[in-house]
Amino acid sequence: MSKPANFQSIINPSRSDAHNQHFNAVLEKLTTLLKDAIARSRIDYGDGLVLHTPDVSKGYKGIWPDDFLFPWIVVPELADAPTMNRALEFLSDSLLQLPSVPDRVHKGGQTVMKPGGPSQQYGHQMPMHLPAAWTRVLDVFQQMGATIPRRAEWAALLERSFAQVPFEDDLVYIDPKKPSVGFGFQDPCLITGKVLLASLILQRGFDRAAGLFAKDLSPDVLHSWKRKSEGIKTGVQQLWDDTSGTFMAGSHDGRQTDVWGNGLAYWYANEGQQERIVKWYESKRSAVFNRGFTRHIAEANGWLSHPTWANVPLGTYTNGGFWPAGTGFVLPAIADRNMTLASELAQELDENIEACKLPEWIYANGQSGGKTGFLMGMAMPALAIRSILESKALPNYL
Repeated sequence: MSKPANFQSIINPSRSDAHNQHFNAVLEKLTTLLKDAIARSRIDYGDGLVLHTPDVSKGYKGIWPDDFLFPWIVVPELADAPTMNRALEFLSDSLLQLPSVPDRVHKGGQTVMKPGGPSQQYGHQMPMHLPAAWTRVLDVFQQMGATIPRRAEWAALLERSFAQVPFEDDLVYIDPKKPSVGFGFQDPCLITGKVLLASLILQRGFDRAAGLFAKDLSPDVLHSWKRKSEGIKTGVQQLWDDTSGTFMAGSHDGRQTDVWGNGLAYWYANEGQQERIVKWYESKRSAVFNRGFTRHIAEANGWLSHPTWANVPLGTYTNGGFWPAGTGFVLPAIADRNMTLASELAQELDENIEACKLPEWIYANGQSGGKTGFLMGMAMPALAIRSILESKALPNYL
């Protein structure tokens, strides 16, 4: 078996000048759209606190770590140090006394620990990927020039949050009898047993946290995090399905090809697996891609199992809707083996994202079905194109 791909390995060095020019043009457009969306989603709370909602339509009311951070990663010039420092003060006051990191934070500092609405929250505990997501906020802000306040308290919060994530055989494990959410963008999905996306996000999260808090936590904790990070890199092979030539979303419920997840798992796979993953995308193009946007699953009948906390109609949202953010997860992997297909998907996204109202997701007919002006729908494809142009594997940006 070949060794897993190195995160520093370059992406398809044979791409042409025409490909570079095309990807640069799409990136420029996405960046321009994102800057405008950040300005329109901005909320000035006074006293120097400036935040932005996940969407221009402001249908989502709160601060989620991924939705909040990724737009600023794409356009860091909009995130000045005073703004970031004030945001970190607000988050510190809101989070640091909690038993674990929350799903989101609302105006006034009210925290919500799990996904879902006021009447019903999803799962038995926090989404498993969250300790990595909140660590990323701190780490990226620090790299951009902010200062992490109350650093020891942040280290303690993330230590106890990581400790609450259950593992089995080196992968995140969700008990089928007490299901919870693994990865936030799959919060209405029933994915249990050993799970793919949460494990991969946490792999980077453990590494990032060990570096960020190297002087704040005990050597035993840091060693444990590094050991878990290394274990995930090889443990992910347990979710490989040789029949389909892809990685499964979960080992119990949700034992289906995770379309987004394979775009990330690609960078942990051996060369033979990488080739099969891209061939799978090629063969499933009409099933999983639409107008340059990407479904979570390929099956026409959607997810095969559903949680008690959500019933998502077929063809909508995570059960068959097509997401521009999803394209961001898969585009670099496809580009590594099939630059032509990656370029075509980027072109389709470029041609449709404005016409579809900068959507969270769309129906098969192209109608926007979710929130409009959805920032992650611009930020994730932009990061993916940066990954291609800078010849770095996608996990470097997550």
